[in-house]
Amino acid sequence: METVWFDALTPKHIRLASFVKQIAEGKGYQFLLTTRYYDEIPGMVELLGLKPEFVGRHGGSSLKDKLRYSFERLDALLDLVVDREIKYVVCHASPEATRIGFGLGLETININDSPHAEAVARLTVPLTTKLISSSFIPKKVWTVYGLRRNALVTYRGLEVLTWIRRQKIEPLNLGLRKPVVLFRPEEVKASYLKHSMSGSFIGSKLREAQGKLGFSLVVLPRYETQRKALEEILPDAYVLKRQEEGLSLISSCDVFIGAGGTMTWEAALLGKPTISAFPTKLYVGSALERLGLLTRAAPSTILGLLKRMLTNYDKLEKRSESIARRVVSQLKDPLEIVDTLIS
Repeated sequence: METVWFDALTPKHIRLASFVKQIAEGKGYQFLLTTRYYDEIPGMVELLGLKPEFVGRHGGSSLKDKLRYSFERLDALLDLVVDREIKYVVCHASPEATRIGFGLGLETININDSPHAEAVARLTVPLTTKLISSSFIPKKVWTVYGLRRNALVTYRGLEVLTWIRRQKIEPLNLGLRKPVVLFRPEEVKASYLKHSMSGSFIGSKLREAQGKLGFSLVVLPRYETQRKALEEILPDAYVLKRQEEGLSLISSCDVFIGAGGTMTWEAALLGKPTISAFPTKLYVGSALERLGLLTRAAPSTILGLLKRMLTNYDKLEKRSESIARRVVSQLKDPLEIVDTLIS
């Protein structure tokens, strides 16, 4: 039976896979979902009720281990798929799946909104058959990485709208004193980040802000090592010990601070007053900033920005929600394109 194979490497990819699964099975294909052992993946899989094949593991922060585990995973994935009737390979910049798709002459569809992840872009973009990307990201960014111009398919919107539009969001009862600030730290093991700390580069600034402003701070770490580090850095924070549904968490807070990408875009589009503390400018973040949905902050400005936001957070949230509703109604998500490409 012809199969659509989706290789998911992060929680965001797992979310995308759940919707691609519906498209594939609706068109009569068998759906194969593969992933790897990675801190947040098992929790997300359980939350979404998916049953992937776990193949290999994340290489951590070491370049040598990233390379070694990628080799091992490539070999194991090839053994898994080589005798299957794979019709389409779909992923979000998976080096292993894209390499196998190219090597076996398969139609390979990459969905990617993260050109700042240069290493995986250089490994995947030149080999992909079709690349689905937000029009907020300039075309030249992808062609610099070696993409053929006729391989790019763009849409005016964002990936996170795929699940924001289709998932029922149920706020959590955190039992914390308001206002509540939710913090999502950076992906410290990613190759595109240059610092080597295990916690967060804005951890000390958040500790200072919490001490002076008295808000409740909730932290959703990415790794167990990061959780332990942030428990020491932020002794008065509620550092979550297990995977929680991100959209529900966001809807339960009053202000969101993100040092990464995906949850920051989610918070902005859900209408939460949102601070982006990512170390550099990202195309998607800049677009949301222009639309009035988030504010960028350097570590030195976080205290002042939080003070202004928390002074009148109810009024600010109503304004943010109004802008978000309007923007969301005008934007698209990539699922319609995926539906068109999987024929």
